[in-house]
Amino acid sequence: MKIKIEVVPSSSQHTLKEMLFDYLIELGVDAEYAYLPLYWMEPGRFPYFILADGQIAGFALVRTLDQSPLFEMAEFGVLTSYRGLAVGKAAALALFAKHPGSWQLAVMPDNLTGLQFWRSVVPRGTPMILNEEPDQDPCMLMSFSTTQAWSARPIADLQH
Repeated sequence: MKIKIEVVPSSSQHTLKEMLFDYLIELGVDAEYAYLPLYWMEPGRFPYFILADGQIAGFALVRTLDQSPLFEMAEFGVLTSYRGLAVGKAAALALFAKHPGSWQLAVMPDNLTGLQFWRSVVPRGTPMILNEEPDQDPCMLMSFSTTQAWSARPIADLQH
């Protein structure tokens, strides 16, 4: 299966919005994602579709934090029918290669599947810290760097 990431054009914003809605419901979040329109308006925000053999298999929302080159995986979802096929891992590695540097991602502590997935993708030894800031939902925070050598590691041309 050939996996690639592709920037979501503004004309496909509705498709992404529907996928994001289903993803949030699966996570138990009953709210609209107010930041979605900003991905086509503000610099430093990058909306992607994950494609498997040319078909939409998921999405990723990447953004930069502050003025530094710190990337955040704001949202990342793989459609149920593509899970367990290494689609998510190949897509995540492609995103890290596309945006090399420092990264941060957060996972809800009760999202055991998400925690297991990200632990298998981020560099070994990446610390996971419970973040319990006031006025924010608690999350498990992972910070790491995709060094030149790490981001250039072979991922079988994203084919699995």
